[in-house]
Amino acid sequence: MPISVTSKNTYETGSCSPMSFMDRVCTTHRKTIYNMHSQDGCVPLTTSLTATWCLLTSVRNTKSTMCLPTSKKPASAPKLVSSVVSDASSSSSSILSNNAYDNSTRPTTEETKHIKAVTSTHSNHVRDTRFDLLWFLGPALICYLLRTPILPIYIIGIARIVSTRLTLTLHYLFVDKDNYLNKLPAKQLEREGDDYLVGTVLHMYAQIPLQVLFPAMFFSDVSVIGRSAVRTFWSHVFLVEPLYYAAHRWLHIPENMKAMHGFHHLSISTLPTTSLVQNFHEHFVYVAVFGPAFFAPFSLYWEMHWSVVGAYLVLFDLINAYGHMNIKYRHPVFTSKYSPFQYLFYTPEFHLGHHAYFRANYALFMPIWDHIFGTWRKYVKTDTDRLLPANQQDFVFIGHNAGLAHFMTCPEWNVYSAYGPFRTFKYLPYQVEFLFCAFVACIIRLFMSAYTCSRYMINDKLIGRVICICRTPIDYVDPKRYPTVNKDIVKLIASQYKAHGTQCFGLGNLNKMKQLNDGGQLISDMVKADPFLKDKGIRVWTGDTMTAASVYHQLIDMPGFDTLESIFFIGANGKIGNAVCKQLLDTKPNLKIRIYSLSHTLDHPNVSYTSDLAELLNHKIVLVGKQLSPRKFNKALAPTRYASSKKGELTPYKCRWILDYTVPYIPIDLTGHSNIEHRQIAVLETSPESSNFLKGHFDIGFGLEQHQIYPCHAGCIINTVYGRETDEVGEICVKDMMTMWERGLSLGLRNRPIKI
Repeated sequence: MPISVTSKNTYETGSCSPMSFMDRVCTTHRKTIYNMHSQDGCVPLTTSLTATWCLLTSVRNTKSTMCLPTSKKPASAPKLVSSVVSDASSSSSSILSNNAYDNSTRPTTEETKHIKAVTSTHSNHVRDTRFDLLWFLGPALICYLLRTPILPIYIIGIARIVSTRLTLTLHYLFVDKDNYLNKLPAKQLEREGDDYLVGTVLHMYAQIPLQVLFPAMFFSDVSVIGRSAVRTFWSHVFLVEPLYYAAHRWLHIPENMKAMHGFHHLSISTLPTTSLVQNFHEHFVYVAVFGPAFFAPFSLYWEMHWSVVGAYLVLFDLINAYGHMNIKYRHPVFTSKYSPFQYLFYTPEFHLGHHAYFRANYALFMPIWDHIFGTWRKYVKTDTDRLLPANQQDFVFIGHNAGLAHFMTCPEWNVYSAYGPFRTFKYLPYQVEFLFCAFVACIIRLFMSAYTCSRYMINDKLIGRVICICRTPIDYVDPKRYPTVNKDIVKLIASQYKAHGTQCFGLGNLNKMKQLNDGGQLISDMVKADPFLKDKGIRVWTGDTMTAASVYHQLIDMPGFDTLESIFFIGANGKIGNAVCKQLLDTKPNLKIRIYSLSHTLDHPNVSYTSDLAELLNHKIVLVGKQLSPRKFNKALAPTRYASSKKGELTPYKCRWILDYTVPYIPIDLTGHSNIEHRQIAVLETSPESSNFLKGHFDIGFGLEQHQIYPCHAGCIINTVYGRETDEVGEICVKDMMTMWERGLSLGLRNRPIKI
């Protein structure tokens, strides 16, 4: 079992028993019960959402130094809570927080004793996505061999994919980005991201035999399009809607839930594309249910056109996605009991109620069928009612683009890629990538100078926001562009103060680069010299004190560090490295530090310098705080490559750990060095289960996993909570490192464990 380093003398196991975990969840929520209806719609049926959930879904396998003020403390200490973590439980909690249940809906144990529950097999589902492109291209080959037209299949398929992705983007921009109370579990995003286009591709394959067997169903004269569309509409109303209601009720039979539909219901809180996420076999059920929309009128009139089929499928996807949106739409036309539209067309809350109540609101788009059979139930979404004012913004973290891989993780592009490390483009030179990003940024700057990213809540009372200036890596490489970048930062500060009264600002990554603005010192000076900002109480922070504290504690928590004789340090001359070295020399007087640099900035008997990178092999732990070219590492490691083939073997080198706190983290090629581990450090963890400190999407687009945050970002947030009234720029005040660390611990922040 893997062991995680959590502190010097404390270790935690990397996983826990799924059964014991499920038992704890069921015990915690055993009393969360609500009314529902039986399979035939006549006998009242009741069940417990969480208990049923636990049984139906197994847990997934799981220049100047600016020092801190010491007198000011946060107005109230953060409220710490203890809870069990899981994809299911967190979703259940989000539904409970929406006031979906109350005491009046809770049945007795006697009323629920007859419920039949079946354990689901979907929780361990992992789909291999490596061949998705080949599956998408497969219909072209089959159509070529069968001599049937390819174009209609791909026009319909691509139109559905584009409309789906566009809907997902718009939903994030206008719904999810600012709703910090609706944060979907990363496991759900991973699962849905692998499966939401499966049905579309499957339908492309299903269209091929229909084109071969019934060519008139797709290639009748274009003059039939209008009347075929009308017939398709009425077929949907009178055939598809009742068929779907019946099929949906059938899918909720426990055996069928286990076999198929439970996979869709793993998502309680939903995205628009959750509508497309189904078990593979269930897709065939829906082919049979939805097919009559155009097959029935074709059977009667022997005419139809592929454009009608395509339009129906695209519109179907959009309306289905609408029902899975996390929005409130309560116009009287759709909510008044006197309006026929209450029965003829649904709202998102109607279907969200189905995901919350489980055995209610079965209908597709027309709630009339639930009213007829007694399965309609009102659901009220209330999470957005508890959001802080939209104009409130207490802190802004100023970021920038980090390359093409950063673009690919933007949730506006694909919310399913928002978490996890940045992708690397092995065959794309950095020069080409940076030039492309610079070109895109030039176009964007024609319309905006900065882009507003996600909003999150701090300590239950403050609002933070990530805002990126439209600058790319090439702007931080060319010194001629530095003045413009600094002006963009100050311009952003002024605009946010005017719009929201924001006074607290943090500088992210390259925006505080020493060559750019001397670690933020120049930005601080520019703000103080600005006629508008100079008397507005603006504070500028780098958060580097927290980063230095994180690196230091991650290092001393390594097993055997007390007995370590020396470390090798790349990047020790930077302000973070310099502060870490000073703290180590103060607390570990016998530790020797070998620094890779030509510049000698530390004068201490335990510090020595070298220009030979290969010396890293002579030290058990190597600390990396500066990015070097892969060629330099390859050259340094070449003499000992393949010196040992198995972990644990004796090697001609001492190195075992390369601990890297550079951003972005770029893996080193350690082929042939199986005994050396390259790990990213200086990443903090927090979660709603252990602390209420941060809520929302503070972790999106940083190349990190969910609930993780860089210490510089966290340090700026801590300064906001504690009301720091001075700037944190320039060199790091070493004596503040421990103070910042203690404050972070009190707010529920911890270093991400390194698994040994």
